[in-house]
Amino acid sequence: MATVTSIGIGNMGAALARALLKAPSAPKLTIWNRTTDRPLVQSLVAENAHLEPSITSAIARSDTLLICLFDYPSIYSALSPLTTGSSTSSPVSTPASKPLAGKTVINLTNGTPREARAMASYLKDALGAAAYLDGGIMVTPQLVGTPASLVILSGETEQFYGRLAETGLLKPVGAVQYVAEDAGAASLYDVAALAAMYGMFIGSMTGIALLKRQVKKDWPGEGKVLVKPAADAVMVPVLNAIVPYVSLIAENIDKEAWMDDMGNPLAMQLAGVRNIVQACEEEGVDGNGLKYLLELMERAVTDGFGAGGVPAVGKYLLK
Repeated sequence: MATVTSIGIGNMGAALARALLKAPSAPKLTIWNRTTDRPLVQSLVAENAHLEPSITSAIARSDTLLICLFDYPSIYSALSPLTTGSSTSSPVSTPASKPLAGKTVINLTNGTPREARAMASYLKDALGAAAYLDGGIMVTPQLVGTPASLVILSGETEQFYGRLAETGLLKPVGAVQYVAEDAGAASLYDVAALAAMYGMFIGSMTGIALLKRQVKKDWPGEGKVLVKPAADAVMVPVLNAIVPYVSLIAENIDKEAWMDDMGNPLAMQLAGVRNIVQACEEEGVDGNGLKYLLELMERAVTDGFGAGGVPAVGKYLLK
């Protein structure tokens, strides 16, 4: 039977642990959390997870460690009892031994590529971990373990990941995609996808604010006026239709096909974005979320790409 210690039982950590427990061939699961009396921890104990209050003992019980904490400093803090002379402010310390010798660490804590690479070095070189995989969970906790769930992993070699995949250990969590040997690659894929998501959020909320202004004008004195019907009727269909456009933008950036207008020249789109920002000014909506895009589009047009496409804006994002 596989042995797994799940370190960190927050919303996402609990979802990961619960998915493992529900698997037909569930591993022998140990859980560790700094706060042991929280409801999420106790609910997993009720589902046959073994709660180990000592991080050292929790790690000793398993061959595989699954880490999902708030951030990377939290990992260093949680693992500090494994070392002598350690501190939470400085992860560099002299281990009394190699407490992670022979163990595989799968870290699904959200962070940056640089943090992931540093963690790989620390856990392998300082603490003796046999293998380190870093990853990102591309869904909310509610979707972990469902057909929509996706985990991106990187680190070690594709052959190593292949052997891990054959065990089926992570299959209960969701589909897993291995992307590269660089331990920081999965983190980069994760933040790239989230950048697109949050960019959509700020644009959407700007649009919602504009709609809010209008519906209040259309139905004055009607009490609380809801903007959702207007958003559902106008914004959501446009966003659904435009998603495939992201792939076309990526393709033209790969090709450096800056003068492919993709059916909508950049100069024309610049005029449209100017109108959006101007409408925000006129309607009393903060349009700063789109002003940087406007500046980049103006720069691209000034540099001669007005007859080309919006992918030309991407030229200016690489410092």
